[in-house]
Amino acid sequence: MTKQIHALIADIGATNSRVAAIYSDDLTKYHAVEIYRSGDFNGPDEIIRHYCAEQNVELPNLILLAIAAPVDLNDIQFVNNHWAFKLTDIQERLLPAQVHFFNDVEMLGYALPHLPDTSLLQIGGGMLLEKAPKLAISLGSGIGTSLVIHHHDWLAIPSEGGHSSMMMDDEFIRDFWDYLKNSNKNKIIIEDFIAGKKGIPQLIDFLHTTSEQIGAKPTPIELVERLINKKDAFAVQLFTRYCAMIGKVAKNYTLITGAKAVYLAGGVIPRFLEFFAQSEFRASFEASTSVGQLLENIPTFVVTDPYPALTGLTRKVAYMEDTKE
Repeated sequence: MTKQIHALIADIGATNSRVAAIYSDDLTKYHAVEIYRSGDFNGPDEIIRHYCAEQNVELPNLILLAIAAPVDLNDIQFVNNHWAFKLTDIQERLLPAQVHFFNDVEMLGYALPHLPDTSLLQIGGGMLLEKAPKLAISLGSGIGTSLVIHHHDWLAIPSEGGHSSMMMDDEFIRDFWDYLKNSNKNKIIIEDFIAGKKGIPQLIDFLHTTSEQIGAKPTPIELVERLINKKDAFAVQLFTRYCAMIGKVAKNYTLITGAKAVYLAGGVIPRFLEFFAQSEFRASFEASTSVGQLLENIPTFVVTDPYPALTGLTRKVAYMEDTKE
């Protein structure tokens, strides 16, 4: 007997989209996860209908989509793929289903209080305090952020941290910024330094030029493989700098938001998790002559769950059902 689907949920990213079903008999769990390359489709509605066709199910009455873009406005323009669409058009194409849109890192933040300890790897020291404000940072093709606070219940507030400016607080970052500026970039943001789609390739270009490397430029995937095998000094140099920059960004966001715990998610760090855990990330995060002791007490985690936004969406579906009049 086929289980009745209460809702479909999807984490719609620039590179990959993850779709799952929530069955009517248990709204606390998701099932049947499928992953699709976003660029193979023209929008999230095509992905949802493709999923239904593959699963041989009808479109359900309820669909929740976590989008890797701000959802405050109707017009959506993905920065890291070719998509441009209106939310109202997606809703119309998925009729008669009721479609709700959320920011993807909002749903990541919404999931954080509910993830098991087995889905979190703590990097460095610090102690997690119950109901402490949490900062979620997603590092994938782009960078998203959200602050999670507790007031009667958990509330996630999404933001666009990846589009803020990088702090010019050391010579390496200033030189990297100058390199980007001389490459005719009109707008330089944090994504240019540490995002997967732009940051890592641009860091490769910069270091390949300034360190006078001989031979062809490696791709990010090749560098990760060389880093894991520990056979490439250039890979070690690059990812040492990269991890330290992530620490600086996480520190600045933490000090600005007042978060008392930091969670790094997304598809980039898990590719070299062992190296990251031993890297200069935590030392860079704690480095401060004025509030170093404060930062030492704030724990930092890598989220190892591959689908945390789906957990957040699942919690949202259960909440919607509980509050239904």
